[in-house]
Amino acid sequence: MSSTNVILVGVKGHVVCIRKSDGYELWRTHLRGTGTTSVCRDEDTAFAATKGHVYALNVNDGAIRWVNNLPKLGYGSCSLGTPNQGALAALQIIAQQQAAMVAALPAQARPYAEHCV
Repeated sequence: MSSTNVILVGVKGHVVCIRKSDGYELWRTHLRGTGTTSVCRDEDTAFAATKGHVYALNVNDGAIRWVNNLPKLGYGSCSLGTPNQGALAALQIIAQQQAAMVAALPAQARPYAEHCV
């Protein structure tokens, strides 16, 4: 299966892979937690975040490749991005009623100040 022929949906602690051509569900993987589930894809790997954990899934079958529980950041909503998306991505984890934010830029990105010169 080509990973370009599917869409990935994150909902209630699950990632669901759906075939674009007819909407048929190819696989569904349950992740720890039941909250908001953010999903993005980089080639044959899907990345999902829910309840303070980040998962890498095989796009072909939904198998979990690895899990990172983001130690000491707590639980909350997460946003994901990959360099192949060519956009600024942020990962936000809410811990003990305070937000911690990490921004990721593509490797070729230049600081904003360089664009202003």
